[in-house]
Amino acid sequence: MKRAILSFQDCDTPLHSAVCGRPHANTVQVALDNEQILYPNRKNKCKRTPLQLAVSGGRIHMVKFLLEREDTDPNKESQVRNEIYQEPAPTNPGPAIGGAISAAIMVIIIAVIAFIIFRRRSPSKHGRYSENGPQSNIYAKPEREQHIDEGCVSDADDLYVSVRTSRRASISEITTEIYVENNSDDESNVYNNIASVQSVNNYKILVGDLKKVINEKKRNEGFKKEYEILPKGPVHPHNEGSKEENKLKNRFLTTWPYDHSRVLHCLRSIKMQFCVYYCITSIFIIYTLIFAHLKGPKKNSVRDFWHMIWQEQVGKIVMVTQLEENRRKKCEQYWPHAVNKSMVIENYRLTLKNETHHTVYVYRLIAVYDKTTQRERNIHHFHFIQWPDHGVPDSINLVNFYRKVVREQHDQCGQHDQNGPMVVHCSAGVGRTGTFIAIDSLYEHGKKVGSVDVMEYVQMMRKYRMNMIQTHEQYEVVFEALLELFTVPDTSIRKNNFCGYIEKQENKRLPQNQTMYRQEFQLLKTLSYISSIFLRSARSRENIHKNSSKNVYPHDNYRPYLMSFGKTRNDYINAVIVPGYSAESKFLVTQCPLVETVVDFWTMVYDHGSKIVVMLDLANKYKTSTIINSLIMLKELTYLSEYNMKRSLIPLIHLEDIHKNKERQSITVFTATTWTANTDVPSSPEYMLELIQRVIDCWEINKGPITVVCSDGCSKSGLFVALKLALEKMQMDDEVDMFQVVRAIQIRRPEFLPEFYEYCYKCIKSLLEEESSNSLQKCYC
Repeated sequence: MKRAILSFQDCDTPLHSAVCGRPHANTVQVALDNEQILYPNRKNKCKRTPLQLAVSGGRIHMVKFLLEREDTDPNKESQVRNEIYQEPAPTNPGPAIGGAISAAIMVIIIAVIAFIIFRRRSPSKHGRYSENGPQSNIYAKPEREQHIDEGCVSDADDLYVSVRTSRRASISEITTEIYVENNSDDESNVYNNIASVQSVNNYKILVGDLKKVINEKKRNEGFKKEYEILPKGPVHPHNEGSKEENKLKNRFLTTWPYDHSRVLHCLRSIKMQFCVYYCITSIFIIYTLIFAHLKGPKKNSVRDFWHMIWQEQVGKIVMVTQLEENRRKKCEQYWPHAVNKSMVIENYRLTLKNETHHTVYVYRLIAVYDKTTQRERNIHHFHFIQWPDHGVPDSINLVNFYRKVVREQHDQCGQHDQNGPMVVHCSAGVGRTGTFIAIDSLYEHGKKVGSVDVMEYVQMMRKYRMNMIQTHEQYEVVFEALLELFTVPDTSIRKNNFCGYIEKQENKRLPQNQTMYRQEFQLLKTLSYISSIFLRSARSRENIHKNSSKNVYPHDNYRPYLMSFGKTRNDYINAVIVPGYSAESKFLVTQCPLVETVVDFWTMVYDHGSKIVVMLDLANKYKTSTIINSLIMLKELTYLSEYNMKRSLIPLIHLEDIHKNKERQSITVFTATTWTANTDVPSSPEYMLELIQRVIDCWEINKGPITVVCSDGCSKSGLFVALKLALEKMQMDDEVDMFQVVRAIQIRRPEFLPEFYEYCYKCIKSLLEEESSNSLQKCYC
């Protein structure tokens, strides 16, 4: 490998102008191996350079070395300088003058051609994602198929250009490194996994076409096919990370930091690896400084982690892994264990000042005090807790988390804290981190230019970190999250502002189809869709008669499977599983059992450990009897009491498995007797809220899935589940987001809540007004 280093200071060369866009240099220093060659500037009338560059569109398309010396003896520096720069003085001034005139003409012609090429190939104002910016490493990759000069860049060559800047250096100090990889025997199989430029072109998608493109890719495995095009494995040198003294700091021996993109700390013994900043290009170049710490800290690297946090003036940390998953440690806990507790790591004292648990994440405020400088900073820690280790999160939850990071970093963080970069880390450092960074960058860029190119951006990330975005499922989640961000607005309302917001909406004199409720409901209808390929079990010949409605079928991925069915039954029941926001909260939502599916209903309740059943439509009361050909016997039915709750009855039912002689399973059944089939909604919001509160009180004692039943398994059940989840989310997040609650349950069953959307808002408003009234009464007392 031949290595050349060019240092520019206020240079006026096309390379510096195109790559970094900074003031041009007066001196150029080139080093080939250990031989340094000092080029005089224009004032010293440099005759010619050993390095010929063709620049267009801010990228280096050709590099040609005219020097082929391999000798690294520093004593021969003067010889090299003489070979390049010193020309014998002409004995005859005539040829010299003619040569000078010819050279000047050639320089002018070349300059004009270079300018024309630069103008023609320079990106538009709304160009591609910029790979250069403050404090960044920029890599310009040549197009292998397009040779500007024959023999300059062969198919076996790999070239990249790194522009390194330092926040602490002056603006004019820039070092550019150019590497040319020779296809030698010992390196040819390591850095040749780069996808061709042509293979990743033409993947730009207009924001308005995202939904159509996503549906097309899902039908023909388009996400998987695209993902396989991306470069895999190491494509750049990673010598530092593979050194013995650094191996223990790498969580996985197959994932190494590239030498060009790691962060060097002030202490030379501390070497941490990061994905460099990414840039957002619009009419103006906007630089968003983001560091991505690509692996969760290990016990022996926590010190390095906090040293980097302090040195780089980090203000925010985004953590997208659990400390332990599937009984395997994924990340060392690098913050104190309890609020107001401290831990000391070398010169730093960390104090956990606040910790708040939300539905999909945990927020922490960590104060870091440096004993050396006697200064303290606040670090804002956002911990996403809904990402499985070997899978992908729900895109809605991921988008909600992203929005909370963006919003709360403005609400919680002071202006001083916002100036610092943001660290993003997971466990292995390639999958989740890359997914989060891609969503953030592509969304911000798409808002400016109206289009996104996920393929191009992932390829760019992989120049700095191998295998960023680890699976094609994560690649697909990027698309789905972007669709959610571009099409679904942030509909969350802070709890303290909710009643005032609803009153403003109700005071607006708008046609019925233009109200906030109607607009949100219509948007929900456009987003709720299930492909027929996920309804195969429900529509099969053996199960079609088990559905009470011809239009309401369970999604194959979300239906509860029956496990203790007999030889004459199978695992199907028309029901769906709806997860709650807390770890133990879950619903089994189903239709009123038909005569031939009663056994399936009680089998589901027994198999899935449900201890609470909510009957929203009247059903037959099965008293002491044995169900033929069933493993489940309804042994006993006792009406315990009648609450002062609009005549709702609370019976107790005992179930037992006859053949397996297991312990009895007690079940509490709530019946809403006043909510008849002819009644759209309960007579008052207070009745619905009281029913939900009774169920919550019972669930606190007997935790487990709550079975919710109505005639069709969607209309009344959807209202009950939506309100229960909205109250649960409001308690944890201190905000109301009815739109996102309904959006989440309609993914499981699009038919949920076909009406009553406005009624949900009124119920929440009634509850908050009652709470406010009670608070005022307590104050006066």
